[in-house]
Amino acid sequence: MLEIARFEARRRTRSAAALTILILALIALTIGLYPSISDTGVDLDAYLDTLSPELRQSFVGSVTSLTTIDGYLVSQLYVLVWLLILGIYFAYASASLVSAEIEHRSIDLLLVNPISRTRFIVEKFLALLPVNIAVNGIALVTVYFGVQFVGESLPLVDLVALHALFVIYLAACSGLGLVASVIFDDVRRAQGVGIGLLFATYFLDSLTRGTDYEWAGQFSFARYLDPADVLSLGEIDWLGTAILLAVTIGLVILAAELFERKDING
Repeated sequence: MLEIARFEARRRTRSAAALTILILALIALTIGLYPSISDTGVDLDAYLDTLSPELRQSFVGSVTSLTTIDGYLVSQLYVLVWLLILGIYFAYASASLVSAEIEHRSIDLLLVNPISRTRFIVEKFLALLPVNIAVNGIALVTVYFGVQFVGESLPLVDLVALHALFVIYLAACSGLGLVASVIFDDVRRAQGVGIGLLFATYFLDSLTRGTDYEWAGQFSFARYLDPADVLSLGEIDWLGTAILLAVTIGLVILAAELFERKDING
């Protein structure tokens, strides 16, 4: 069982390791800079107030203070890196799951085996979950002990909850890329569409907040996960989490249905 998922996961081991190392270095740098920034006496919250609502939502989220360790981490790490950059990475990675097989003509060899197309899609999606879980798990441990190293503290329960929610969020991003991978046979086009959709909807959510077009932000995955609420207030948007789960499952089902109907030789 899950032979395709295991094979695909093993094939991505090197890129997953590189991604993890990069994230760990970024976490270390971000946390390492916190003591020197907090000791400067600069009124960072005054700077925060100078930002327009659109820029504030896009780059620091709903953070109300940059002087606390939780507000600092949310603004400098979780909003931009996890919601946007990692989201783009998983949409990009998943956009090649099917399109690369078609483009390189290896799809025929896979489908001659006694497996359904739906199982093929599901296992391809599952192949990215170990990377998703590993990155979040290792980052969680690094952030927790890194914060203690600089003399600060974070509630472990809230930190665990935040990274668990990020696993769901990044899975949704993977589902988006997977659909693009089924629709487009060309890898670059599939990756471009996956990245473009995630990037556009992310900023669409920020730019339409408080306007007559705020409803458009409902198409953004970032609308349903606020790192500041989880890490600073200990509050989880259970409805938003349920929506992300439902969207993830729906995207995988859509990808499977499209692939079942797809003429690969066409």
